[in-house]
Amino acid sequence: MRGTRPAVVVLVAGTGTDVGKTWVSARLLEAWRSAGVSVAARKPAQSFAPGSGPTDADVLGAASDEDPDTVCHPARSYRIPLAPPMAADALGLRGPTIAEFMDELHWPEPAVDVGLVETAGGVRSPQADDGDVLTWSRP
Repeated sequence: MRGTRPAVVVLVAGTGTDVGKTWVSARLLEAWRSAGVSVAARKPAQSFAPGSGPTDADVLGAASDEDPDTVCHPARSYRIPLAPPMAADALGLRGPTIAEFMDELHWPEPAVDVGLVETAGGVRSPQADDGDVLTWSRP
């Protein structure tokens, strides 16, 4: 993890895909910004069908006033709608690890008040080759 960790980090996880995590995350970010709270959004990995509309990183970036490539590293944007390690495999790429997610988590300088991290899929959905949301969220 690089940069100064935000004073508060909010992890957004759901019960599955397409349950409203990005919608809720964007509304939270917008509300916090309207209240004068500085924010940053991060999506460790995303998968999507090309041409299906804005990606999660696009939506979160608009809500947090950040570049989508800052919200989700381009190497972790998989152009196939599968869980991140499965998407990487289907695309012939090496899947991510939890440690890599932590290393790639960059927060802005100066530190923001609230950092929001949105996961992919549900709590038990694979996030990386070596873990799910519960594994990723453990200190």
